[in-house]
Formats: sequence, structure tokens, C-alpha cells
Amino acid sequence: MRINFSETRQKELKREYTDTILKTISAFANYDGGQILIGIDETTKELVNVADYVGLKLKIENKINDSITPRPRYDIKVLSIEEKNLLEINVYPGMNKPYMYKGVAYQRNDTSTIPVDQSALVELSLKGKNISYDQLEIDEDDLQFSVLDKKLNEVRPVSNFNKDILITLGLITNNKYNIAAQLIADENKNMTFGIDMVRFGRSISEFLDRKTITGKSILLQYDGAIEMFVKHYPEIEKVEGIKRIKKQPIPYEAYREAVANAIAHRSYLVSSNIKIEMYDNRIEIISPGGLPHGVTRENYLKDNLSIPRNTIISQVLYTLGIIEKFGTGIRRMNDAYFGYDKKPTFVIKDTFIKVILPNVLFNDFEMNEETRVLNLLDVKVEITRQDVESLLNVNKTKAVELLNKLITKGLVKSVGTGKNIIYTKK
Repeated sequence: MRINFSETRQKELKREYTDTILKTISAFANYDGGQILIGIDETTKELVNVADYVGLKLKIENKINDSITPRPRYDIKVLSIEEKNLLEINVYPGMNKPYMYKGVAYQRNDTSTIPVDQSALVELSLKGKNISYDQLEIDEDDLQFSVLDKKLNEVRPVSNFNKDILITLGLITNNKYNIAAQLIADENKNMTFGIDMVRFGRSISEFLDRKTITGKSILLQYDGAIEMFVKHYPEIEKVEGIKRIKKQPIPYEAYREAVANAIAHRSYLVSSNIKIEMYDNRIEIISPGGLPHGVTRENYLKDNLSIPRNTIISQVLYTLGIIEKFGTGIRRMNDAYFGYDKKPTFVIKDTFIKVILPNVLFNDFEMNEETRVLNLLDVKVEITRQDVESLLNVNKTKAVELLNKLITKGLVKSVGTGKNIIYTKK
């Protein structure tokens, strides 16, 4: 008999017990928990009776208790479906991460289980201690904070900038600086935690301007990103009726918020710069590191990221007025586009988050149809046939013909079938 069971990130089906199940238990305990059902064929979804379910239950309990360190929290139940016995293993998110099977910690990657990389292992260890990476103490003791002093005085006068202020801001604990202090200091040795900005011309091979800031305070990185924006996306006067109105090609507040969020919430365990790519029709802000574990795509897009990845950095940026109340960044970016047809796009991957801010004044009406479709893909990333119909004011046949032409040229690919088909750039 077949049952509509499907595997997900938090559910695994197994025809019979093998020790690979212990890797999945490690992964579930390390992150969001999950369920393993033994007695369901992974391929056919047919029920397979677990004959000696009492003996197998005891065997699994012994395996978990003997081979996963520390011991995860779980329970095992016997299910009876259609006169067949199954075992259901429920694993709960652990408090004492990382949970290691034979000395290796695991994580889920869609419906598969893989070892965590070094940065994820550090993140798990920190989570088990209930601290963020930027709270780790460092041995460096010669840090200067003139940039922080200046910015503090811009929001609230500070007559005597001293160690007590640094302690209040959380930059000194146990009489030692931490990683947050190192990143906020005027200069730091973390040369790989910078920001790389490029203004492209007509193609990605044409550089109109480029600026990279590394080894400097993340506050200076923020200022540099703002200066680059003002330089290349100045306000433009538009005539509307009898009035001349100044308009921004890309809403300043959306850009400012995107950059501030990238600096506040990026993973500083990843040795990579924030990248800001500027084009005629958009800006892309790419932040190293995916979502913090435990935060779903839906939570992120709904601004439910209430616990920041970098606790101290976020608090300092909040104190300086660079970021607003935690968990409002996405909404503020969207609000900046209120009244416009074009909206921000958020691309969320395991290793990075990309924010795409469209140029609301960009006009490609006189460009050919293929170019216009590619421009739309630049901004939306994924489109449907209906999007092309609406963009070009053409019928279904013409839209399909145009998309197939782009596929033939190797510029676009299709994903899915039937009504669910979407198109992306290759």
C-alpha cells in the first residue's frame, strides 16, 4: 500500500534501520529538530512492516546513547498503520550544541544529511554557549575608536569618551576587547571583512568605478557605501504637470537599510567581503552567510528576525541610529518603494543573502524585447510567462515563443512544468 508521505528538511523516511540514521539525528538535534519514520520505502512510499519493533527500538536507543555526544533529546514511538508496525523517532532541537556522531556534526541540506563546515561548527558551538561570534574575547589591546567617538557625538553628546563607554556598549567584557570591538575600531586586522563596491557600465566587463574598503572600521565601510551611492545615483529632476520634482532613481532609504542590515547581520565567520554591484537598472547588495539557523525564509521576509546574528554590533549600530528597531529592515526597504510598480527582491541561499533594489526611473521601452525580458530577470530573478505578457503587452503564444528563443540562445532556463513553470537566467 502507498501512503502520501514525503521527505522534507525535517522529515526522513527509511525502509529499515541503518547507522546513517544517526547522522540525521545529529543534524536534527543541531538545528530545528525533525522526525524519522522507519518502515516506509523511500522510493515507492510503500509501508514495510517492522517485525521486531521492540528489539529495534531498544537497539536504536542504545546506538543513540552510545554514539552521539552529547546525548540528544528524542523519543521513539510505535505506529500501527494498515496492520503494519512503524517506528517514529522524534528528535528535538538541542540546547548543548554541537551534537557529534563519531566526532562529526551534521546538518540537513534539503532532504539529505551532510557534515557541517568549519564556520557552521563554530556557530553551533557558540549557540551551545548562548553567545554570538562578535562576543568572543580577543587578545588585542591597542584599539582606537575615534570614528565611534565622532558618531556617538552626532547622536548624543559625549564629553569624555572612555573605557566605561566601551563597556556600556558591550565592546569590553572581563577587561578584554571582543571581536565586535575589533570590527568597530578605526583599524582592524580582519582584512577579509570589508566591503567591495563596483559601478558597472553597459556590461559586467566595463567598470566605471570601483572602491574596496578593508582593514577599516565597519562604520567607515558604511559611510563609504553611502558615498558611492550618492555619487552614482543622484536625484533627478522630473517634470510632472507644471512642477519640477526631484526623484531618486533608487530610494535612498531602501539602499541605506540594505547596507546597514548587511553589515549588522552578515556572518563574520565567512572570510568574504560584502559586495555591492551597481547597474543602470538596479543595485545588488550581497551579504556573506545565509540565514541564521532557526530563522526560516518566511520569518526573514516577514521581519521576524528578532534575534540578530551579531548581538553587539547590532546594538551599537542601533545606538548610533544606523539601524532601526530589530526586525524592521525588510519592511522599511519595501516601504521605501511604496507607490512604485517595481519592488525589492530578496534572494536567500545557504551561503549568502542578496538584496536587489530596482531603479524606479529606469526606462527600457525602446530596447528590443529580448533585452527587456533579460532586464526583468535581472530585477526579479524568477519570472513567469504571464510576467512577459504583462511587460511586453503580448499574448501567450508570443511570450512562449520569446522565452523559448532565449532558452535556445542559452540565456534563460526553465524550471518546473505546466502551470508551475518559471524562468531564470542561466
